[in-house]
Parts: sequence; structure tokens; C-alpha cells
Amino acid sequence: MDAITKLLDFALPPLSLLLFTILMPPSLIFKLLMHVRKSLRKENVANKVVLITGAASGIGEQIAYEYARRGAKLSLVDIRKENLAAVSDKARSLGSPDVTIIGADVSKPHDCKRFVDETVNYFGRLDHLVNNAGISGRPVTVENMRDVSEYTAVMDVNFWGAVNATIYAIPHLKISKGRVIVIASVCAWFPLPLISIYNASKGAIVNFFETLRMEAGSGIGITIATPGLVKTELTLRAKCEFQDAMRRVRMGSASECGKAIVESACRGDMYVTDPSWPKALFPWKILRFIVRSISREDVAGKVVLITGASSGIGEHLAYEYAKRGARLALVARRENRIKEVAGNAKLLGSPDVITIPADVSRPQDCQRFVDSTINHFGRLDHLVNNAGINALSMFEDTTDITNFAPVMDINFWGSAYSTYFSIPHLRQSKGKIVAVASCNGWLPVPKMSIYNASKAAVISLYETLRTELGRDIGITIVTPGLIESEMSQGKILSNDGKMVFDQQIRDMHVGVMPIRSVTEAAKAIVNSVCRGDSYLTEPAWFTTTFYWQVCFPEMLGFFNRSSLTSESSEEDPATSKKVLDLKFLKKYINPKSVRSPNIKPN
Repeated sequence: MDAITKLLDFALPPLSLLLFTILMPPSLIFKLLMHVRKSLRKENVANKVVLITGAASGIGEQIAYEYARRGAKLSLVDIRKENLAAVSDKARSLGSPDVTIIGADVSKPHDCKRFVDETVNYFGRLDHLVNNAGISGRPVTVENMRDVSEYTAVMDVNFWGAVNATIYAIPHLKISKGRVIVIASVCAWFPLPLISIYNASKGAIVNFFETLRMEAGSGIGITIATPGLVKTELTLRAKCEFQDAMRRVRMGSASECGKAIVESACRGDMYVTDPSWPKALFPWKILRFIVRSISREDVAGKVVLITGASSGIGEHLAYEYAKRGARLALVARRENRIKEVAGNAKLLGSPDVITIPADVSRPQDCQRFVDSTINHFGRLDHLVNNAGINALSMFEDTTDITNFAPVMDINFWGSAYSTYFSIPHLRQSKGKIVAVASCNGWLPVPKMSIYNASKAAVISLYETLRTELGRDIGITIVTPGLIESEMSQGKILSNDGKMVFDQQIRDMHVGVMPIRSVTEAAKAIVNSVCRGDSYLTEPAWFTTTFYWQVCFPEMLGFFNRSSLTSESSEEDPATSKKVLDLKFLKKYINPKSVRSPNIKPN
């Protein structure tokens, strides 16, 4: 199994480069022809029903006017219902034959269900859903937030609002062969300082809807809009920190942005960025992705706090740090397990280990384990945010979306809370943060929509923090592929909100992809952190999928959908599982712990 991984590490990068060279010219020609074809066969939205959230001002308001000019019927939603009347009147004067207004808060699931139901009851159908509602929060560095939990509203509105509206709209959009338009932001892939939670929420949105596009197939179209700097209430309310930048940078008008988004949606585009100049920043992001530091840190005697240390990557990171003489603070919910890990770490060379039972989804627990670490050791040098859970389910099959809220609470907010309370101590020690995200943060796969989104949010958060903290605190973002762990053994959050073990679902998701030894992965991660790397993908061959996603997203999406989804998990298993079921493959592809799982007790 390790031999297969090493072979892929060696062979896949040059093979991918060769394929890129061959495929890029015909791909560009194909995309150009498809753009021309779509432009000639644009959708006529006259008399179609369009539901727009956040329609009282800004981009949402201008999108409403653009749809009105094209003769669409509108359902306008905003928390400020009193402001919708004027928008409704203008939309009618511009050509909309019928407009209804609904006051609602998209962060509340029952409000989302209500405005979708009211729209369908009033018009009898739904053709386009425009998820536009969003807030940014007060611009401030994470370090200077008075209470990081105050910013949960940003994620609730921006991310969960779009998710909640979409899950209730999907049945109606499938009937009409409709389209979802989601207004994300250029900050999803080029995060700006002072708005870290906003950046994270937009990164989560992009990833979630990329996953949903693969799950929905051709049944529902999805256009992801990533506006740059556009004159709206959101940008004009920004504090003086942004005023200098706004004076130097050309801001697009909301009306032009709204027109570009509707035009793109009617063409059936997958993505649109307006104004378009921020696209030029993307090559710089790729350059940052591959830059590495050459210095190496000695962690002997230093203090390392690791969350999710009871199993998997967290457990073996503890062992790797222990071999290098680091002192450890181990955090997990399972007290019996972290005590066992602590004993092993001492045997491997750690001079001092403490264990702290805690739930990272609770801000008070995060503050407690950081304080306990400082009180015991007097300092903190490395914070390893590793705690995480997964959920495997087609989004459309989700019976209660709130059952999956713990995925975002643990994976994203757990990291944010721990970091918030650790920053003052890490600044004193010139320490480091290790954010264990996932390659699913930039490579969305079906059945993991909320998990993918949570990891995209983690990546965006720490990219923002890197710009805010500068050189005072180092940040290494780890994006593991398939690594030997309880997750790869089949431990998931089920549809009813309970942690279960399901190897059948695991096999359908993992398929024939080789799973990396957790021991080797942990060693690579600690080596990378000690070098001061900005990013690490492990196993290394997964890095090539990033470039496939950038250059050929349609091709990769088709492959993932065809190989990882099926109509029935039992009667018609996914292609990847059919191949994996060949008896000789599992022995060579998967580690022994995955073939014969022994889940550690809760």
C-alpha cells in the first residue's frame, strides 16, 4: 500500500503535466465553442419565477431589476421587509408581470422553508433561486475580536442561509429543471484581512455548491458568482481600514454586476466573476501554494497543544512530536483514549504530557484547555487544530439539515475558537498554528457537501490569518487526502445526527483510492511544520488534483460524479466500489486497520 502511494507520488506529477500539455489546447477550444453556443441559446426567463434573497439592496436589488427587465416573475426576500416595497414597485415598472415580497431571516431554517413554500404557493412553481443574502460583520482581526462567538451570525447568514434555502427549493427546481445562482465572493479564493469569518463563509459556499453541482448532475443548473469589489451597503459600511484600498482600486457598480450575473445564469455558466480583473490574482495564489520555506525548527522542549488527539492523525502527530522531545497538551472528548495516547507519547520521548477532555465546538471548553496548557507549561509554541468529524450523504437525501450542524461547529468553529484564545500566547513565543484541513477544501466530492464546505472555510480562515498575523505566528495549512484514521474506517455522522460506523458507505466513497499510512502522514506533517511550510498536501500526489480542479473542473466533476454516486447504494453501487469489490484490490490498496477496522471506544 505504501509502495503504491510512493509510486503515485513519483509518477503522477509528470504524467499530469504531460496530460495538461495534450489536453489544454483542445480544452480551451471546446470552452470557447461552448461559450459561443451558450450565448446563442440563452435561457428566456420571461414569466419564469425567480426567488431572490437579500433583495432589499445592493447586488440582490440589482439582480431583481435585471430579471424584471427580462420579464421574470419575482419573489423578493429580505429581513427588512419594509425596504422591499420600493424594490417591488421599481421591478414592476421595469417589466416584471408579478412580484411578491416576503420578510424572512435566512439564518432560520423555518423561515427558509416558509419563503420557499409561499413562493411556490403563490406562483405554482420555482425556476431560479438566487442565494444572495449576506453580511460581513465588523472588520477586525481575529486577535482583536472581543468575542469570536459573536461572528457566528456571519456563517449562519452567508453559508447556512444559502444551504437552508437550497434544500427546500431543490424539489421544485428539479421539476422545473431550474437553476441555483449563489453569490459568493472573490474573497473565497483570495481572502482579505479583517474579515476572516466572512472569507471563510464564502469559501464554504463555493465548495458546497461545487459539491452540489456534482450531486445534482444535469437536473439542476448551478452558477457560482464571485463578485470583486462592488459598490453596495456591505462595502460602503466598511471601516476606514478599507478606505485607502477603495480609493486606489476601481469598484464595480452593483447594476453592472447584477446584469453580468443574470446574463451568466441565462447562458448556463458554471462561474462568473465581476468585475473580472480579480481573476488576475489567481496565478499569485497558485504561486503561494507551492512556495516552501527551507528552515527547520527544533521542537525539543517546546509545548504543543493538539486537538482531536485520541485517534488518527491527531494521535500520531502526538507520537511524532514526542519522538522529537516536545511537551504535549492532548485534547479530545474521549478521556480514556487520550490518557492511553499520553502514556505512549511519554514512552516515545515526550518529557511531559497532560490530557484535557474537552469539546472544541464549545468556546468555553476551548478557552479552558488553552488556559490549562499555559498554567501547566507556562507557554505555548504550536497549536495543532486537528479535531474533526465527517458526514456522508447526498444533500438532497438529507432529512434534517440541522443534524449536520456539528460538522461545521467542530471542523470550522472548533479551529476558530482554539486559535482565538491561543493567539496572544503564540505571539509571545513566535509560535505556529497547524490547521489540519482536507484536500476536499479545494477538491469537492459528492456526498460530503457540509464536510467539504467546512474544510474550505478552515483554509480560507487561516489564509486570512496569515495576512493579519504576518511573521509573528507561522501558519501551516495541511490538506490531507485519504489517510488511515477512524474516518477512513467508516466512522461518520449519520442522517439522524449520530456517530455511526458504516464500512459499506465508506467503501462507496473511498473506492479504489489508496489510503496513506497515518504514521507516514504524521511524520510528513511535522517535518513540514518544522520547515515552516505554508501548505502541505499528504500524500503528495493529491497535489496534482488541485491543478486538475483549476484547469479541468468539468472533467473532474464528471469523473467524481460517475465514479462516486449511484441511484442505490445497495442494489446499484457506485463504480468505484464495484472495482474495489474485486477481492485482490483491497489487500494492496488499503491498510490493515481499514480492511479490518477496530474502532476505538467512545
